[in-house]
Amino acid sequence: MSMGATLDLKEANRLVKRFAMPTRPTVILEAVKLQNQFVADPEQVRATIMGDIALLAQVLQAANSRVVGHERRVESLQSAIVLLGHDRLREATQDLFLTADMARRESWTQRLRVKSVRAAFLAAWMAEQVAVRAPHCMGGQLPLVAADEAYVAGMLHDCGQLVLLRHFEDYPQLLAVETRPLGVSLEMAEMERYQLTHALLSALLCELWQLPKALVYTIEGHHQTDAFAGRPIKERKHMVLHAILLLTEWAEGDLSEWEWSRHQGYIERMLGWTEVEVQQLHQEAQHWLTTVPWGREESIQVAQLGRSGG
Repeated sequence: MSMGATLDLKEANRLVKRFAMPTRPTVILEAVKLQNQFVADPEQVRATIMGDIALLAQVLQAANSRVVGHERRVESLQSAIVLLGHDRLREATQDLFLTADMARRESWTQRLRVKSVRAAFLAAWMAEQVAVRAPHCMGGQLPLVAADEAYVAGMLHDCGQLVLLRHFEDYPQLLAVETRPLGVSLEMAEMERYQLTHALLSALLCELWQLPKALVYTIEGHHQTDAFAGRPIKERKHMVLHAILLLTEWAEGDLSEWEWSRHQGYIERMLGWTEVEVQQLHQEAQHWLTTVPWGREESIQVAQLGRSGG
């Protein structure tokens, strides 16, 4: 593999600014219908947004566009809904209905949409497990990450893959972990072929959506073990979130065992876990993923309602 590949930041910005996040017409129609009811069920509205990456991004961007001055930007769906209120939330949904790019049911775009939802739920589950099982979080040395915030990060951290998929027909070839040579990560393969990475594109999209800088940084560095080396102590929560994303990708099968071995020792030391404890969590996460048939949109909606009501 050539070491001469350099990141094309100008091209990355160009692709991101031209990109419309794909959705499904049934999702948008359901969201509009729910919010046009005389008395909209807030849990159903929230569940619908939770199931679609385009809707989630639209709502977060709409909420953060209302944050002024030094106010803290929101990074959870619940905070965004509260900030917007019913009328502005409906406006944001209707705006997306007019501008969204629609994904075909049987397509790589749709597969990545479903994958983003699965990653979001798994990241939220992982945040809950870390909070009650990681010694350094339980003992107060590290802050807790709210499940709702982990959900957003899980949903959006790989959204740059949709940009690459839109512009490069051969991109699906890189996504299969088993086809990549030993010692070559997805980011390495992306850099060699496109001079771009999905992590950078994901971060640039999150910047456009006006998400907090620390979250943008977390998403950009979510494949880098040393992403938080030398970072301010106020970002410790996002350091834990970074670990949650790595654990999520490992459980989903997005990291080869070689890639995981690069991160394993760091995560064990940071969270205070033993190798056995991390392996146990990994096995439980993989089992948890089998509890919902993620390929079916109606099944995902059931999972959303279960979490939003829990």
